[in-house]
Amino acid sequence: MIAPKWLYKLGAYLAKSLPATENGELETLRQEIIRLRAELQTFKISETNSTKQEIEILRSDLQGSGEREVILLKQEIDILRNEVLDNIAAINRLEILTLKDRIDLLHEFGKALPPTFAGRTKESFKPLGFSFGIITNGKRNEKLARLVETIRLQDLAADQYEILVAGCVDGIPDCADIRKFYMDQAAAEGRLGAMRNVLAKAASFNKFVCLDDDFLLHPRWAEGVLAVDGDFDLATGIILNPDLSRYCDWVSLIENYTFLRAYHEMFDKCQYMTGGYGIYKDYVFVDQYWDDHLGFYQGEDVSFSKRLFNAGYQLKFIPKAIVMHDDDRYSQKGYGVIRTQAYEEANGSSPITLRMEKLCPRTLS
Repeated sequence: MIAPKWLYKLGAYLAKSLPATENGELETLRQEIIRLRAELQTFKISETNSTKQEIEILRSDLQGSGEREVILLKQEIDILRNEVLDNIAAINRLEILTLKDRIDLLHEFGKALPPTFAGRTKESFKPLGFSFGIITNGKRNEKLARLVETIRLQDLAADQYEILVAGCVDGIPDCADIRKFYMDQAAAEGRLGAMRNVLAKAASFNKFVCLDDDFLLHPRWAEGVLAVDGDFDLATGIILNPDLSRYCDWVSLIENYTFLRAYHEMFDKCQYMTGGYGIYKDYVFVDQYWDDHLGFYQGEDVSFSKRLFNAGYQLKFIPKAIVMHDDDRYSQKGYGVIRTQAYEEANGSSPITLRMEKLCPRTLS
């Protein structure tokens, strides 16, 4: 449409500007314009046909390449899409990690922030020491072995700690400092609370450390806990992901969503303790236990936290009691935590594609 308008204006201009006596030259120019217009139209048609041919060739190549090539192409697109999502998550995470307060508090894999003021409300009746209670489904024995090694490296005397493991424990070597509790059915059904209750009841010492089998203790973890001299009912510490972003450590639960709290904020009853890591005094289990019947992702830790806080127990934050969640699928995004999950876990299709989902523990009535 642009070329005809331009040609029309050119003709009108020439008609006005050239004398009538020069009709021969004007006619020559008109013929030249007609020829140029024809060549332009031919060029347009040629270019259009060439483009159509290229599209048809590409379509033919794609259809003839077979289903496998199409699948690989889709996988590459999904991988690129998730790389973009990862970059966005990294940017959001960096916004928190680079805050001056966060940097000033970082110290040797953790923080030099003082513990919160929540203190103990009762006296212990068991011997002083640590009972490390670990639950496992038997599928991560290498991670479990790493966790056990970090416990043994805490420089605790042999008569000051014990290691208890419940669930699928056939693959765990017999060791003098490990007590095994065979609970294969509970592990298969995902009844995390049932396994934790057995361990808490069997604990010999006054501090029960609840752990999933994919956590690691900081080398100075025990030093950080002992520094508060037992002045707590319930306690937690910094929980890091492998990329050193935060896991669900000091968090609030509002309308079924978790929000990472600033470490200097005091305890609030809207918080909850993740079931993967926590320190509990012996007297807590006189009248409080996890729900035996709740399974995976049914909020057994949220339910237990609510009942503990309603019973008057307060949660103490011990920053130097640092642990790592040994699972590189998890990372921090803004003030929440996300999990990168293999797409095949959800749809049973491509093993390469990924997707990301926000963690949302369920509240329970």
